[in-house]
Amino acid sequence: MLILRDISFLWSMLHTVVLFLILFEPRCTWRTALTVGFAGVGTLLIVNVLLMYHFGGGIIMSVSFFTCTVPTLLIFFLLSKYRDGRFFFLFCLTDTMCFWVLQITNLLDRATGSTYAVMLLSRLASFPLVEWIFWKYLRRPYMELQNKLTRGWWMFAAIGGTYYLLMMATAIPVGAAMPDRMGMIRLFLVMLLMPLTYLTILNSLWRQMQIYEGACQLDIQRRDYRAIQQKMELGRMFRHDTRHHLLVLDGILQQGDTASARQYIQSLRGKIASLSETNWCANHAVNAVLSGYIVQAEEAGCQMKVKIRIPRTLPYGELDLCIILANALENAVQACRDNGEGDRWINVQLEMTDTLRFTLSVENACPQPVLFDENGFPVPTGQAPGEHGLGLRSVRALIDRYGGLFRCRWEDGQFNLRAVLFPPETNKP
Repeated sequence: MLILRDISFLWSMLHTVVLFLILFEPRCTWRTALTVGFAGVGTLLIVNVLLMYHFGGGIIMSVSFFTCTVPTLLIFFLLSKYRDGRFFFLFCLTDTMCFWVLQITNLLDRATGSTYAVMLLSRLASFPLVEWIFWKYLRRPYMELQNKLTRGWWMFAAIGGTYYLLMMATAIPVGAAMPDRMGMIRLFLVMLLMPLTYLTILNSLWRQMQIYEGACQLDIQRRDYRAIQQKMELGRMFRHDTRHHLLVLDGILQQGDTASARQYIQSLRGKIASLSETNWCANHAVNAVLSGYIVQAEEAGCQMKVKIRIPRTLPYGELDLCIILANALENAVQACRDNGEGDRWINVQLEMTDTLRFTLSVENACPQPVLFDENGFPVPTGQAPGEHGLGLRSVRALIDRYGGLFRCRWEDGQFNLRAVLFPPETNKP
């Protein structure tokens, strides 16, 4: 029956990697990550099988940290998009969860006669079940946590690492004698506290993200309020000056200069129209960002050309879209401020197609050629790659999360930023 034990171990090792990949984000393409990852894991499987046949199955539990855990950690660390506490927390979470399943199935097998059949059958069923739970209920919120929160992960990774070592210290190896009563009590407490601790950690991280999003929403509302307040102030000033305009028109008409009077009326009509155009689109959050940055652009002397066609309700996170749009517009306004007064213009296009595809295009005047680094981000003169474009990097991260497309390009005195987002339900992991 030892073959059942060995098969259950190989099955568990393979699905530990699968569980990790459900929440993993690679820095390269998924094809490269899967090819390299499974090639490395396959090599580790062969090494561990040889160790089992040479030294016996019991050796694996005592050396798995060095023959499985550490090599796998190094392989996926090189492939990971995040090389900080986020990676180590994810590694500890999935490894500890798998270790927890191994111990539960091991104890079930012990309770039914140590035939290894129950161990194999329970692991064949439990690992796909855990993976389904992770995919359906944890993957999307966890991906949001990784993208939006950058602090606090090291402390939680240290907690996860401590639990992993604690479970290894209290675990009962396959084939070893059962501990005494106190040993079983310690094992039970560790097994009980592990899922409770991780649920507490994930809940804490989720609350931090909600606080962050709430602060961003408040900032958007403040920006919208300031834009409306500026419009109201301009309207008040214009109404105050109306009597002066009437006097000017009366003087022009008394001189019989109807052409000048008509021209004056046209200029007044343009000012009135600019005061009334406060709603750029039906979505309030996107409208707030547009209003705020369009006011900044006009104050900087930019000629604005805006074409918006998006509905009130969007299939994307409003905060994500606002971050993308705000960074793109902020860069465009800043670039135009550096141009001469006669060369300041920005064209903005937002559109939601019938297939729910979101497209963004921001073009601005940019007389000086722009260099790009190896990742496609602009590098201003006098700065090294990586020292600029943090806003565009956050834009790229959000677009990648939706499986979208992103491109920056300079051509014929114009800087173009284009982005395409696809509906979440059509994205692939």
